[in-house]
Amino acid sequence: MDQVEQLLLQSAARAQARAEFALWSLVLTSHESACAEVDAEEAPEIGKELGRREVTLHLAQALRMTEHRVWGLVNDAGTLRDRAPRTWIAFGDGSIDATRAGLIATTVDQLETTAAAEALDASVVAYATTHTTGELRSWLRRMRARLEPEQVSAEAQRSVETRRVDVSHNGDGTSWLSALLPTHVAIAVGHRLRRAAKALPKIDAETGEIDRRTRDQRQADLVGHWLTSCTGTETDIRAEIAISIDATDLVGLTDGPGVTRDGEAALPAEWVRELAASETTLFRRLVLDPLGRVLDTTSLGYQPPDSLRAALHWRDGTCRVASCRAPVAETDLDHELAYDRGGTTSAANLRCLCRKHHNMKSHGRLPEKFIAPAVEHRERWHLPAPVVAELDLWPAV
Repeated sequence: MDQVEQLLLQSAARAQARAEFALWSLVLTSHESACAEVDAEEAPEIGKELGRREVTLHLAQALRMTEHRVWGLVNDAGTLRDRAPRTWIAFGDGSIDATRAGLIATTVDQLETTAAAEALDASVVAYATTHTTGELRSWLRRMRARLEPEQVSAEAQRSVETRRVDVSHNGDGTSWLSALLPTHVAIAVGHRLRRAAKALPKIDAETGEIDRRTRDQRQADLVGHWLTSCTGTETDIRAEIAISIDATDLVGLTDGPGVTRDGEAALPAEWVRELAASETTLFRRLVLDPLGRVLDTTSLGYQPPDSLRAALHWRDGTCRVASCRAPVAETDLDHELAYDRGGTTSAANLRCLCRKHHNMKSHGRLPEKFIAPAVEHRERWHLPAPVVAELDLWPAV
């Protein structure tokens, strides 16, 4: 793809984002103006409430949307305009699209304090314009946990009270078994399943038959076997759970969250402290620079030692190709400069790539520009400054 094609794609994406903003703006202002007329009527409160619902119905019919979707759009647009003006402006000029705007609005709506909303608004646009929606969703979770740790912890405690197991039958001889679990328990379950499935012999020692099951089939069979052959109601987690947390948070001086290795989830500090109290917990110390980057270490051989491999897994979290979210446990360590060409087995020259992207790189089909920088293990945000801007609610599409 040449530079002209890239510019055309970027221009088209920006135009689409502006069109989405125009729709949001029009729906918001139309809804507010119509509801203001309803509120000005001489009518009981129930009549006004029904009138506001009628306004929503008219918009839903005009846009071929559900009323629920219109309510959500009005809420998201109003949240960004009133509580996140920088994000609203960025949406208006096409820097972010409706999907990203919706994710940000949801998070801002969850924040209880004005200071937290302002801090998020001052920082999120720079991240949203340079990362995928999946990466943005994870970043928003981590930021919310750092900005309002007490509220996030209380929410997690309430959610854990709803844990349950559901079984639904498909009617074709199969059924779905789903469980709502605390995140750290679910991570441990998934890790144990992957390791156990991988460790199963490929050839039956007694019959000599080849095990032709896929990885997913092996894991499903293991779950069924474990749940129908094991007893007991309590357990001490012994599978590996990769969670990083600041030392001051771990000892209780501060209340910042623990973050899973892939960056997808933020866990309340008290949960991590509880895990740390287990006699089977193993701690690994990673030395970071002030920006939260894993400091370099070098091995003289081609194969990295376990300590370096563990450090790189912590640093990268997922495949390093931008937008790829393959778990780090399923990646290879790739030498940026090939070892036989003088490349060192060091953190500076190694990165985690999933098998697909590793093969592409080995065959010269993975341009270096698509490799994302190493993860910074600390979210940073800017102190907000006053916003003074005039924004046309109906920009040219």
